[in-house]
Amino acid sequence: MNARLSSYALILLCAVTVAVRCTMPQRHVLTWDVFGYYLYLPAGFIHDDPALQDRAWLDEVMTTYEPSTTLYQLVDGPDGKRVIKYSSGMAVLYAPFFFVAHALADPLGFPADGFSAPYQLAITIGCLAFALFGLVLFRNVLLHFFDDRWTAALLLLIGFGTNWFQLTAWDGTLLTHSALFTLYALLLLATIRWHAAPSWRWGVLIGLSLGLMTLIRPSELVAALIPKLWGIQHAEARKAKWDAVRKHIPHLIGTAVVFLIAVSPQLFYWKSITGQWIFYSYVNPGEGFDLDNPHLRPFLLGFRKGWFIYTPIMLVAIAGIIPLWKRIPQAFWAVLVVLLVDVWIVSSWSNWWYAGGSFSSRSMVPMYVVLALPLGAWLQWAWSIRPLRIASAWACGAFVVLNLFQTWQWSVGILNKERMTKAYYKAIFGRTAIPAGAERSLLVERSLGNVEMLVEEDRYRPTLRYHATYDELPGGYYALSTENSFTPAFESTFADLTDKDHAWLRVSGAMYVGEKADAVPTVVIHFEHEGGTYKYMARTWFVPAGTRDAWVPFSVDYITPEVRSRQDKVKAYLWDQDGAPMQVDDLRVVVFEPT
Repeated sequence: MNARLSSYALILLCAVTVAVRCTMPQRHVLTWDVFGYYLYLPAGFIHDDPALQDRAWLDEVMTTYEPSTTLYQLVDGPDGKRVIKYSSGMAVLYAPFFFVAHALADPLGFPADGFSAPYQLAITIGCLAFALFGLVLFRNVLLHFFDDRWTAALLLLIGFGTNWFQLTAWDGTLLTHSALFTLYALLLLATIRWHAAPSWRWGVLIGLSLGLMTLIRPSELVAALIPKLWGIQHAEARKAKWDAVRKHIPHLIGTAVVFLIAVSPQLFYWKSITGQWIFYSYVNPGEGFDLDNPHLRPFLLGFRKGWFIYTPIMLVAIAGIIPLWKRIPQAFWAVLVVLLVDVWIVSSWSNWWYAGGSFSSRSMVPMYVVLALPLGAWLQWAWSIRPLRIASAWACGAFVVLNLFQTWQWSVGILNKERMTKAYYKAIFGRTAIPAGAERSLLVERSLGNVEMLVEEDRYRPTLRYHATYDELPGGYYALSTENSFTPAFESTFADLTDKDHAWLRVSGAMYVGEKADAVPTVVIHFEHEGGTYKYMARTWFVPAGTRDAWVPFSVDYITPEVRSRQDKVKAYLWDQDGAPMQVDDLRVVVFEPT
């Protein structure tokens, strides 16, 4: 088959991606979520400490390389052990490059600690190569259904018209999404080949790709619907498929065995650390799947990171599901059902915007392999109708230009990573610089550290929501001690607190300092979701030096989190941690709502 044009498109896409990555080098790439994905390797193979019980080496890594402000990547396990929050799929993909770097680090004069420059470079190169290999597989998938010209066009539209490019070429290189794109391409290619001519090889590759995808992100098990629903477009096709399945039961068994082998590292890790084969590590009640109430509207159409807002070419792909039935009928049910289920699942995650790292929905990047089929079906159909041909060509061209321009805006900080709003988007649309005053329309900036302070009080309206004077108690104050270590709490649902997206709480009061300043109060503020605590803050107020025999005021600010539900409850109170006698008075809670 003569496929020169699509080969040139593939080379161009790979070359531009590599060039951009090389012009945007990063000193540290093993940070934040990637640090959690990667931690399996140095913990297990350098420090022989998979349970992370030796705090010394990890504290040294945190001090030397500063991968994140807190160790949110870990959760507590039994007997002082700690469990890595993320599953180990990316660590498996990083492993070959980790071992190469580990062999070279010391001879090259770098610390063989798992985090020095050779590790950072080797794993970046490895992930980039794996992502580009995904484009090769993707091209092979497309050539099954489209000629060379259409394959070339679809490669460029998906590569330059979506956030695949931004995630692969910038700081998402080591994240899960480009790797999952490659595995989706492998799964789709193996599915197509097995249905065309069943063989052990393609059955094994189906199991391997599904297993690695699940090991990287367990929710990707939804991709098992692709081979299951492939080629069932009508009764005759369904009969032929199930006849093939019955004739090749050993292939299915082999697929299942390879799948289990691929996911087994995670099962054995959980069993060795926790004693359980299955361990749910997302224990923070503030995050999780809200499957009965997905965040569909903001996920698809919101200006924070709405998929259709920032990747509008996918609207053409969605429209293409209709002509897909006629042009690639064997793919219709697989594409439609997997798309619907995947969107439902990823939009059900409580933090549906999935933090920074992308200006669109990064969780949808793996699905672009599948959605390229309806995108191609639409374009082929539209090309036969002159008005639609012109409109589709202009629209796709405009969407590619918009995506590349917004990718540049994102790279220079004009397009904000997490705090986008409709007003701000309108202000910076098409701009090469941020207009004066536009940043005031961004979502509130939340601190990544432990100390929070409201500094722009002019943008908020204060309301006194709680005031305890304790005049009715002996002495006119509240006495804390070992037997009575908590004050009565201020409680409110978030819905009763404010109708905005956030509010600030200021908890203040006074404590009596006698001849010794050996007892200080701890201000505790936290939210609760279905009985579980999240965004927990405990701030100890220290007495100014030399203060004696006086009432000393204290004040602590707290910004509400991205609440899981508007019915989640906030509590604020004082805690006597040390148990020493303490006297407090005039406890207030002032709520500051955005104006």
